[in-house]
Amino acid sequence: MILVLSGTSDGRKIIELLASTGYSVIVSTATEYGKMLAEIDKNITEIISGRLEKPDMEKIIREKDIQYIVDATHPYADKVSKNAIAASKSMGIQYLRFEREEHIYDGAHYFPDYSSAVLYLKETQGNVLLTIGSNNLHIFTSSLDIDRLYTRVLPTYAVVKKCEELGLLPRQIIAVQGPFTKELNKAIYKNYNIKHMVTKDSGDAGGTKEKIEGAMETGVNVILIQRPNIDYPNICNSIEEVIDSIKKNYKNYN
Repeated sequence: MILVLSGTSDGRKIIELLASTGYSVIVSTATEYGKMLAEIDKNITEIISGRLEKPDMEKIIREKDIQYIVDATHPYADKVSKNAIAASKSMGIQYLRFEREEHIYDGAHYFPDYSSAVLYLKETQGNVLLTIGSNNLHIFTSSLDIDRLYTRVLPTYAVVKKCEELGLLPRQIIAVQGPFTKELNKAIYKNYNIKHMVTKDSGDAGGTKEKIEGAMETGVNVILIQRPNIDYPNICNSIEEVIDSIKKNYKNYN
């Protein structure tokens, strides 16, 4: 049995390919929204929803007879990846990480974490667009003039409610699902008079390139949060590599 930790469009592609090839696959997603997307594939053995700590993963490995973990979570979901690495090691099973390739964007300002980006923004003026999801918005809303802030988030009730609870007004919440074209990004920057855009390097599938190029072409200052530094024991940068690696190292189809 293979456990796929998903949360990205790449993860769903990996799940689809594994299941259609004949592998028994259990999927873990952090959210109900992720579970809903995974349920589209009817070949999946089981879907587990909710954030998993190391003991939770060890229990699943033991009870579901997991022999292989494929970590296809978001590049910034470092806690999940660290838990998966530790659980696979303690349970003596194989771990494989799918990691979207990183790119270097000339002209972007790189920061190791959100707090350092906030310190930088305190010395600037103008509207700020946060395209970092909802989990870390509080770091910005608690430290910066909230009237400067706009955020682009998933259009779900829970996410929009969270934004409102942080003090953001409806006019400051752009609730829409991406990824977006470069032209649409440019239109958003112009419409909201954005001067600074905070983002993560989520990879090509996450629309990072279009987001950053659109910002640079409209004179928007790009603030890029660097990926967490994790020492993955086994890593692939393409879906094809993931499937090939599993075929070579995992022969059990039951």
